[in-house]
Amino acid sequence: MPTESNVPTDTTAHYFVRHLTDEDGLPQNSIKGIVPDRNSFLWLATENGLTRFDGNYFLNFSSDNVPGLKSSRMARIYPNDTAIAVETDIGEILTVTESKVKHVGMELPGYKYQQYKETLKDYYPIRGWPDDYAAHFAKISPIVMPQGTDSYFAAYRDTISFVKQGKVEYRIIQPQLDLLRLFVCSNKLFYLGKDGHITGWERERPVKVSLTGDILSDPAFSKCGIELFWNLAAHQVFIYTDNNCYQLQLERDGRIHSSIVLRDFDFHQNYITSIYYDQLNSRVFLGSSTKGLYVCTRQQFIVRKSDASEAEVFYAQAPFPGNAVVTASGLTFNQKGKHTWLPLSFNKENTLEKYTLARDKQGRYWGRYGMLLICVSPDFSHVLHKVELPYLIEQVYADAEGNLWAGGNYPGLYYVKTADPDLRLQFLPAAVEDVSYIKEEQTPGILWVGTEKGLYRVHSPSGRTDTIKGMEQGNVRSIYIPKQEEIWITTYNQGVFLYRNKRLVPLPLDRQRYMAATHCITEDERGYCWLTTNKGLFRVSRQDVLDFADGKQRDLFYYYFGKDQGFNTNEFNGGCEPCAFKYDDGDISLPSLDGLVQFTPSAIRMEMPDKGIFVDWMEHNLKVTEGGDHFELPNNFKTFRLHVSSPYFGDPRNLYFYYCLEKDESQEERIWLPVNSDRTITLSSLPSGYYRIRVRKLKGFGRDQYIEKVIIIHVQEAFYEKGWFRSAVLIALICLIIVLYKIRIRRIRQLNKLLELKVFNRTQKLEETMAILQESDEQLRKQGLMYKHLLTAITHDIKTPLKFLLRVNKNEPVSNRLQEEEIKTVTYESLYRMHHLVDNLIHYMRTSFLTGEFSKDVVDLFQLVEEKTAIFKPVSDSKGIQMTNNVPQGMIVVVNKLLLAVVLHNLLDNAVKYTVRGGVEITAESGEHVLTIHLSDTGSGMPPAVRDWINHTDNDGTGHLNGTGIGLILVKELLTVINARLFVSPGTNGGTIISLQLQLHD
Repeated sequence: MPTESNVPTDTTAHYFVRHLTDEDGLPQNSIKGIVPDRNSFLWLATENGLTRFDGNYFLNFSSDNVPGLKSSRMARIYPNDTAIAVETDIGEILTVTESKVKHVGMELPGYKYQQYKETLKDYYPIRGWPDDYAAHFAKISPIVMPQGTDSYFAAYRDTISFVKQGKVEYRIIQPQLDLLRLFVCSNKLFYLGKDGHITGWERERPVKVSLTGDILSDPAFSKCGIELFWNLAAHQVFIYTDNNCYQLQLERDGRIHSSIVLRDFDFHQNYITSIYYDQLNSRVFLGSSTKGLYVCTRQQFIVRKSDASEAEVFYAQAPFPGNAVVTASGLTFNQKGKHTWLPLSFNKENTLEKYTLARDKQGRYWGRYGMLLICVSPDFSHVLHKVELPYLIEQVYADAEGNLWAGGNYPGLYYVKTADPDLRLQFLPAAVEDVSYIKEEQTPGILWVGTEKGLYRVHSPSGRTDTIKGMEQGNVRSIYIPKQEEIWITTYNQGVFLYRNKRLVPLPLDRQRYMAATHCITEDERGYCWLTTNKGLFRVSRQDVLDFADGKQRDLFYYYFGKDQGFNTNEFNGGCEPCAFKYDDGDISLPSLDGLVQFTPSAIRMEMPDKGIFVDWMEHNLKVTEGGDHFELPNNFKTFRLHVSSPYFGDPRNLYFYYCLEKDESQEERIWLPVNSDRTITLSSLPSGYYRIRVRKLKGFGRDQYIEKVIIIHVQEAFYEKGWFRSAVLIALICLIIVLYKIRIRRIRQLNKLLELKVFNRTQKLEETMAILQESDEQLRKQGLMYKHLLTAITHDIKTPLKFLLRVNKNEPVSNRLQEEEIKTVTYESLYRMHHLVDNLIHYMRTSFLTGEFSKDVVDLFQLVEEKTAIFKPVSDSKGIQMTNNVPQGMIVVVNKLLLAVVLHNLLDNAVKYTVRGGVEITAESGEHVLTIHLSDTGSGMPPAVRDWINHTDNDGTGHLNGTGIGLILVKELLTVINARLFVSPGTNGGTIISLQLQLHD
């Protein structure tokens, strides 16, 4: 059996309370009075100035910014018919006209009798009820209560006098009069008795007045626990009873009607002294003597919850008999909020997953559990049928033809004809996968399928699938089709789209981009679409969207509802089907993260931002002035700021300001920019001329519903832009031309002299260049001479061995003078010398023509000598020469290894070449900054001329003697590269000692 809840349904009104103090911009936390002006701004009398409140910002007027004002302590607000009048504690009068404050001196234009003169003290004008001083002054002087501009009621002890134009017209006798229970409503005097009865008067005659309305059902009223609150300036009267507040209004039939305006708010705990009620928007403003301002707004939405905490997160819903709604967990709510747990909800084995729920024509409910498609009885008491699909089910949907569709993570759709007795599962090979929503178009056989990556149109009989271009990456959350060929799509992170007339139109996002992730669209009976998001609820006109898609409208107005309107959370739920539910009478139920949000769309009021735009102040170079429609700026101004406002006490996210700057006679396209969150517009460094700052906002639904404010800015001309300055510049220009002409003549003469000097300098440079060329020619001559000597050496060293080889290898009988063995030896030596001559020539050419730096290596000198002696070993052995390497092992030198090897090779070659039967010894020694390698041979010795040529340090190899080979030439050239010197001396026992000295660096 179904289990009904015994928890009583909460039908009382709830309020969102916003508390504002000096931390929010209020100049001071003691509020003496509250009154609206004709532009809908709210004015607060505080002990630190008269403050204007536009719903978001406070603008204070005090002795700091009101010329002539000496005191900022506001004492009372007068009931003035033409303007708001406020008196300070020292009798100064401020008036508010067209939302502008003016100090008018010490005299009040109207209600002069309201001014309290401490010098007279013949009466005390009340501030309204409560009034802390009234009880004190009532004992010594009459208490004045205004009735009109020049008339009032003066109450003293048990007598009430009606005074008009300074004369008493009649008197009322009221025994045991409690002055704090008198009030004037619609220019008539009334008395609220302690027993709750109200007495009125027709001149002197008392009349009992009937009290009707909400207060009669308040238990505290029957116990006579009542207090009177009277807002003189706003002409409003209230009764406070046990945390509830009621407004009293005189009806045409003479009765006084009471209406509840606030529940469950403790006036005493919060020291409330003034009240203003905005009846149009069901909002109460409460002024505290110590705690600032309270703004209490009646909430419009109702949240339905069960008595089980685990069931507060809701998703899919379906209709249930009795004009109720049921969730997949078996929980139902009727429209009065009463919930019932159906029998199936207690069977955990058959629990449906909460993300999808469909009702077929037979009244049965279909849902999912993993890969199972489950059919539940119409009373939600038991499971009728289970069908297993080959994949996890995402969504199920019942179409108008009686088919139940199911889609999942893999391609294709499955369906069941619910009218068939066997409920056989059938497959439609549609090209869709990762299905997130299914919706049937009005045309039978057309299904719109949303997936995690795209939107598709499926022809159900054939399975033909059309891809909607532009939605390939769209993660579809829901689909709404109000009419044929009009498809609304909500997506995750890409906003809302409208597919109409085969054209996809993305709708603009709200300013906070909350609509980027929109869950669902539901349309009410008045043509408004409700859009749920993770950040609140939006309402938009469907016709506005169609006009926007057709290019007939530039902007869309979205009305935003936040948590302060009655939601438990701003996060609504999506990813379910259906994503919303609509009752038969048009009421809407939306799933959220904390309860079902239900409401009657026609009863939801929208507080439109349709009030005017005002310029509060302007600032030029940090100097603040009063706001206006025109402002003069000097040419060299640095910064200009202005602050705009518009009275709006609803959610600030419904109020958007945009502005553009345009120059007079300019035809450029307007570029609209959003105004900063602090509502200031900043300009800097404009050229001279007239400019228009256009500030606009959308005031509501409809085509181009703008409110616009135009501010004219004149940037004055600079002195150099004025006529007299231009004339002076022309005269100065003529004089300048004459002076420049004379200077030009003088300059030409000077240039002639400079030209002569340049010719002289150029001639001198040419002479220097000739000298350089001559030097280069000398170097080329020397180089040619070197090549000549080189050619001579090559001819001698190569030609002679070649002739000899040709002669000895001729096919002739061997002569007696040359033995065959000697011929082989001579042939080998000749070829060997030719080989090394060519090798030296190659190294010489490389070192002569290559440029650049030579790398340095860490060379093991002993190993290098070993390599070179091994090359000459065949020749030395054949000649009976003993080659000895006495270089210490491990001796290291940092030098280019290749170049050092070439030098050693050539020196060893010469030693072996000129030694016959003897020895060649290589030694090395290391000094402080040098390393010396000695090559000693026992040969025939080197000619003195060659020895002197080598020892001459200035000789670089270009001026060699005849007879020197290519090897010595190459060695002399390489010495400078490896930072070395070569010395030759005769040996003690004949032969030659060659010393190679390498410079060492630290």
